[in-house]
Amino acid sequence: MSNLIDAIFEDGVFKPLQNIKVKNHEKVAIKIVPLDEWQSCFNSIIEKIHKQAVLYTSEEIEADISTAIRETRKKT
Repeated sequence: MSNLIDAIFEDGVFKPLQNIKVKNHEKVAIKIVPLDEWQSCFNSIIEKIHKQAVLYTSEEIEADISTAIRETRKKT
């Protein structure tokens, strides 16, 4: 299972800012994204969503969200 965690880089080591469930010596992939860059990208995505959302009724949006939730739960 993948997780997005916050970490701090200190003395050559990435240190998670919360508890994580990883086995000792387990290999993981780490993607480095500065938080300000991530926030800028996130804000851009949210802006695009808001522009598209006005084209649909709240009922249509709720139905799409419900479908996405059901599909995601089937995968886990």
